[in-house]
Amino acid sequence: MRASITLLGLLWLAAPAAFCQRGPAAYYEDTNNIPVSPEVHPDRTVTFRLFAPKASEVVLMGSPGILEVLKEPKPLQKDDKGVWSLTVGPLPPGFYTYGYAIDGGLRTPDPSNPNLELRRWGPTSIFIVPGPESAVFEERPVPHGTVHANFYDSKNLGVSRIFYVYTPPSYESNKRKYPVLYLLHGSGQIEASWTWTGRANVIMDNLLADGKIKPMVVVMPYGHIPREIKPGPAAPSGPADALAIEQELLTGVKPLVESKYRVLTDRKHRAIAGLSMGAAQSLSIGLHNLDQFAYIAAFSGGGNMAEWQKMDADVLNRRLKVLWLGCGTEDAIYKSVKGMDDLLTEKKVRHVFNPSGGGHSWPNWQVYLSKYASLLFRD
Repeated sequence: MRASITLLGLLWLAAPAAFCQRGPAAYYEDTNNIPVSPEVHPDRTVTFRLFAPKASEVVLMGSPGILEVLKEPKPLQKDDKGVWSLTVGPLPPGFYTYGYAIDGGLRTPDPSNPNLELRRWGPTSIFIVPGPESAVFEERPVPHGTVHANFYDSKNLGVSRIFYVYTPPSYESNKRKYPVLYLLHGSGQIEASWTWTGRANVIMDNLLADGKIKPMVVVMPYGHIPREIKPGPAAPSGPADALAIEQELLTGVKPLVESKYRVLTDRKHRAIAGLSMGAAQSLSIGLHNLDQFAYIAAFSGGGNMAEWQKMDADVLNRRLKVLWLGCGTEDAIYKSVKGMDDLLTEKKVRHVFNPSGGGHSWPNWQVYLSKYASLLFRD
């Protein structure tokens, strides 16, 4: 055994020397060819660069991200060294997503930028244009909570799944039980989206440090049935999928959360919210389960108007402590969400409607989370 360990040690010592003796890096791995991108300048203009000497066209794309400002894709220009570049702006302070379409192909992330939004059909790149004051999603020197990744086997769906859980900074140092917010993602996103991209954990840390919210546990489940988008015609989604996700949340995820984490299990201490697809899911799940949720929110998404039309306003007003809707006025779905607001107003259902500028993107959803969270569990 001793000889084996010694031999292993010699191999490890020899490895760096062997590595150093390798030839030059292949062109597709040569870090000398990595340009600075994106480069955010003091005047809030931003320069994008891509080393692609054999490409014939590179276009800056968004999803929608930066397209909310640029309005349309913009071509980059190539220099004599094969570096494509484009400077845009000045851009308003905020959070942006973008990618490149090369030679008419699908959008790809920026290889110079390690900051990615993970999605079911491939990642896209992200960056921040800072403003004069720190935004709610920007990290600050405050106490930080913990993000847990939970792997489990779904008996309902017959597959392995994941849900993320945020616990506040004080969680490990005491034995108290906490209220819980179930936070749902949008179409094409994954259970990591609210933390990796939306920075929900950073938002909660900042709000707690400022005394604007009550400490709470945040649960972020996976909102699709299949894990990946496969080539070929997509399977249609409909009421059956929506009910399957509802069942998975209530009978798959929630029991695991309540067995593994110190959370309060009465309806007064349970909330639900989501963005886009998750907004519709939140409104549906909340409406179907008023005995389990006292708080419901929809960020840039509407509910089933026929279902809400049938509901008794007195029941909703008595059971719901907060019903919250938010949508950007430039969002393609704004008319639908405003219709939901009009219906609730007509039925005299107490609710909050938060129209804002901008469209269907993270800068709105991050602010909506901060506003909604501040209303939760106040009694």
